[in-house]
Amino acid sequence: MSLNSLNYLWRLGGTGIAFAALFGGGAILALTAFPIVHIVTRPGHQRRERNQFVIHYVFRFYVRMLQLLRLIDLEVQGAEKVQDAFGRLIVANHPSLLDVVLLMALVRRAQCVVKKELWESPFLGRLVRSAGYIRNDLAFDEMLIACRNALAEGNSLIIFPEGTRTVAGGPMRLRRGFANIATHLQARIQLVTITCEPPTLVKGEKWWMIPPRRPCFRVDVGDCLDTGRWLDCKYRSLTVRKLVRHVEEYYVQRFSGR
Repeated sequence: MSLNSLNYLWRLGGTGIAFAALFGGGAILALTAFPIVHIVTRPGHQRRERNQFVIHYVFRFYVRMLQLLRLIDLEVQGAEKVQDAFGRLIVANHPSLLDVVLLMALVRRAQCVVKKELWESPFLGRLVRSAGYIRNDLAFDEMLIACRNALAEGNSLIIFPEGTRTVAGGPMRLRRGFANIATHLQARIQLVTITCEPPTLVKGEKWWMIPPRRPCFRVDVGDCLDTGRWLDCKYRSLTVRKLVRHVEEYYVQRFSGR
């Protein structure tokens, strides 16, 4: 058997173990570390914050494990812009299943807007609820209140404006939710670009459909937008459209410059 074949089999087996650890480990975490936090911390902001710190450090360990096992390579530019950032919307594209893990490993105090399915997941549901994450099917007024509270507590809010992973080879299609939240709350937007070559864990692919060589993830923390620039429009709907268009053009430029 050739060296390339052995390497492929190693990555295939390692990916299966890592995939199981991500979901099974989340359930174990919710049943072990979080109950300890709950015993020693009163309900409320401090408990959520400690749960978020636990997730942050566990994900840092997880990403480092993937690198040490040579399942992925990782390059990060501008990490200092988000490591101690607070009160921002962190907006990123979403090419891979690992994107949220990479961002949570970078940002110490973060909450996420998550799908209803993840909120109710038997594996990770308890984890995301304990950390105070926000489900994406809330009515807009409820969503706005939840986001305002998260930012007021000093957290950054991670949002993938596409709403789901990017379809491989397809254009980015941004929903307006992030821009509505940003303009209502006058929150700063930290733009992050994530790429993966060759692509892996993309939408529509099973975990075992790994690429022929080890993927390299690149996380580039770029511009931070002051939402106030767009608030001079007479109608909020126009403000939101202009902001969405600006972010779309930003990503087009980023990807065309690769």
